[in-house]
Amino acid sequence: MNFKKAYGTIGESYIYVHHLSPLANRGEKYEVDPEKDLRPVCPNCHAMLHRKDPPFSIEELQGILEQNRSSK
Repeated sequence: MNFKKAYGTIGESYIYVHHLSPLANRGEKYEVDPEKDLRPVCPNCHAMLHRKDPPFSIEELQGILEQNRSSK
């Protein structure tokens, strides 16, 4: 989704990020490395990643999306 197209200037440069390892599993002193620890995802995908605990991996969710696209 292009947030700028949908929401105008308030949506420019907007994206959700997903922590590959949930922060609750990290120590209090852990400093997040954005390149290593975060992945940009759309809000819908982010919500679906967290439909189970521990969260689905991005690759698992991609597989689910591909499976459902091909079944139509």
